[in-house]
Amino acid sequence: MKKIIFLGFILISCGGSSVEGVTSSVEQPASTEEQETTTTTVQDTTTTTVQDTTTTTLQPDGVLSEIKNMMVRGVSPHMEVVDSSTLRIFYSSLDVMGLAVDLCDYELNCIRQGVVNRVQDLTLITTVDGVRRGYYVELNPNTKSKEIYTAIFSEDGLTYSESKSLGFNDGGSMAWGVPDSVLLPDGRVRLYWVAESTGMRGEKIVSATSDSPKGIKFTKDPGYRLENGYVDFEVLRAEENNWEAVFSYSPEGLPRIPQSIFYGTSKDGLTWEFTGNAISPTNMSYLDPTGILLDNGTYLLISSVAPNELGDRDYILYSMVLITP
Repeated sequence: MKKIIFLGFILISCGGSSVEGVTSSVEQPASTEEQETTTTTVQDTTTTTVQDTTTTTLQPDGVLSEIKNMMVRGVSPHMEVVDSSTLRIFYSSLDVMGLAVDLCDYELNCIRQGVVNRVQDLTLITTVDGVRRGYYVELNPNTKSKEIYTAIFSEDGLTYSESKSLGFNDGGSMAWGVPDSVLLPDGRVRLYWVAESTGMRGEKIVSATSDSPKGIKFTKDPGYRLENGYVDFEVLRAEENNWEAVFSYSPEGLPRIPQSIFYGTSKDGLTWEFTGNAISPTNMSYLDPTGILLDNGTYLLISSVAPNELGDRDYILYSMVLITP
């Protein structure tokens, strides 16, 4: 998780929370840098293990392969399927000073669709009623705190309306946010996000479940989904008795402990099992994973990648394939 997220360009706006997203629509390459792709299969002999006696169990791990540098600067990506040939990626980008929205093919050749202002850490679901609902982080001008909001998003993802705060705020914490939304088997919506407690690597993953399939009013779930510094939770599968997720780790152990991707499973989305073994390479930090299921049963992931160092870092988007046990 980023210790300082790109707040500057998001907070330079004013007005109430119900204002629609301001967008621009252009068609240009998603990156002005020369496209240079490298492929790496994970075969590291060194495994990073993070001890967490309350949540880890022995089970098979997923395997990451086909790791490629997308040559695009960004953090907090969210990827969604548009159709059988097209994907859409949202991510916070310093290059455009807003939430970049790119259309891509399944090989991740992308063009810029537009930019959404004010929105950070966007995650989208379609409710059982067919409403395209987004959840994101924004500064509440009344409370001066970052809060999780929900709004109805257009089909192209470039505009939103009827925004409303869910009442979950950062409490003054820097390591907070990065919500992930998922549709439950019973039609309700669950949100996961990072909350920070005191102490070194004190981040925890918490969740809240909607009171109805509308996904507007939420009640926080008891306890924690993960503790001891795990961050950036992304549910890949949410089926009855069959849940899968990927997540990352706190940057506070850098440079000794890199931020890495981990794979976990669950029966109900509340209690998670994982080995504590990182499945990403350890020469760089991997964070903010997002993913979609492919036809062959693997997952296409996108993650932010940065050097294993504290302080200001340059975040680049990488793609990879997750093969689950």
